[in-house]
Amino acid sequence: MLNSSFYVVLGFAASAVLLGWAYFQRYEISRPPIGVIGLGDVVVMIGAIVLLPYLYLAFPLWIVGGIFALGISSILYFTAEPVLQARWAVWLAVLALLGADIWTQFQFGAMSNPFLLVNNTVLIIAIVGATNLWAQSGMKARDIAVLGGVLALYDLIATSLLPLTTDLFGRLASIPLAPLVAWGAGSGSLGIGLGDLLLATVYPLVMRKGFGRSAGIVAMVITLGVTAVMMALLKLTNSSVTLPAMTALGPLMVLQYGYWIRRLGQERTTKQYLQAESSNRRTIVSDR
Repeated sequence: MLNSSFYVVLGFAASAVLLGWAYFQRYEISRPPIGVIGLGDVVVMIGAIVLLPYLYLAFPLWIVGGIFALGISSILYFTAEPVLQARWAVWLAVLALLGADIWTQFQFGAMSNPFLLVNNTVLIIAIVGATNLWAQSGMKARDIAVLGGVLALYDLIATSLLPLTTDLFGRLASIPLAPLVAWGAGSGSLGIGLGDLLLATVYPLVMRKGFGRSAGIVAMVITLGVTAVMMALLKLTNSSVTLPAMTALGPLMVLQYGYWIRRLGQERTTKQYLQAESSNRRTIVSDR
């Protein structure tokens, strides 16, 4: 039977995807000087994804926590900047979120509902910012499809054939800013990894940018639907195993990209997307 942890985690996952979509429509994130993200950057990401779990398992937790705090605070700043605009308000929001995460972890414990609520919220905001940074920095649907395809195999090995993912989540769950959207304790707990949610949130954005609104909506529905099915299977079977989410989502990303590229011929550039969006807005205004 599905319990509250299923609905809470699914709600947070849906919030990441939907808020990422809404942010993409309304705000232009202030991009650091990273240039256009392309396949070369994807190769670097894959290398980092393979290497970092071993470093996180080897480093003292206080170093890992410091790395998380530095990275997430930077992402939160870039996310809040176009919304709040005033620098003092941005820093106040960032420090309040980080402080609340750290305080609830030490005050109530890593598996407490107050900490999970705050930590999940911080992660969702960071996911919205990071995915918009990628999408607005020129990352193509092709790049995410390639990343998803490679991670499908990697996730199968790291999660199902090796104890790497389970060991990693088990260790990092005890620190503030734990990279896991989770709810519940003991056998009633359920969670989804930060990396899975990042890919699930960014793919609809790059599909919309590359192939149009319909492609983005289809990607969003498929991503959330598959995520819901996987989590429901875990709860209905009372299974405590860690599922390799990207092993299911990755091939579907590749298939969607193949379908739209075959149907439309080519992926739009960011410039073409912005021109189309500007034209659509002018049409709506003139119709009124």
